Amino acid sequence: GALLGAHLKGASWCPVPGAGRRARGDGASSCASSKEDFISRLGMIPHPEGGFFVETYRSGSEPMTSKGLTDSAGDVMATDRGPTPERNVMTSIYYMLTAESDHQWWANNMSDHVHYHHAGGTFIYNLVLPDGSYVEKRLGTNVAAGDQPQVVVRGGSFKSVRLEEGAEFGIIGEGVAPGFDFRDFKFVTREELEKLSPEAFAKHADLVKPDPEDTFDQYYEGR
Repeated sequence: GALLGAHLKGASWCPVPGAGRRARGDGASSCASSKEDFISRLGMIPHPEGGFFVETYRSGSEPMTSKGLTDSAGDVMATDRGPTPERNVMTSIYYMLTAESDHQWWANNMSDHVHYHHAGGTFIYNLVLPDGSYVEKRLGTNVAAGDQPQVVVRGGSFKSVRLEEGAEFGIIGEGVAPGFDFRDFKFVTREELEKLSPEAFAKHADLVKPDPEDTFDQYYEGR
């Protein structure tokens, strides 16, 4: 979209942590972009789950225009989700964790999410699946260590994420279908997590967000 193109004008991607290219004095280029470069160049803002994000695509609509809710004037599809069932067909974001904001709180979403690693450190996913089983997955490019460049999180799963220790930052892409809508999203309480999966609770109860909010307009100020 136009927003994404404006943010990326003049930028290029790098296949190793750091991800951008800058010219060196000898005329060559090196991978030297910092997390601050990514945040400012991509126009990222704080995410309610932790880290930073910018919406880059919302089917039928300009991204970042609907404050995380379905734009009914756009390209939508029917679902069975309560009294307001229409959803955009698909949405996509860039998402970043940093050494200072290195985790994503436990949350649940009704839509399927597909996560793609772009640059930086590995993301470690803690998942309680719809059938109640607990699994851990690694999103990154170090396949020898068990990373996968793509991780699928099925709708109805409960998820938290950590940036691997020692990484300065990591940046991923995230496609959501049907498209993301905050009415399909909720944070998870300690009581819910313990009931859902005693194993997940024992390992990662610290990733339950204390006093979670239930309105999210503040994350879109100025958009």
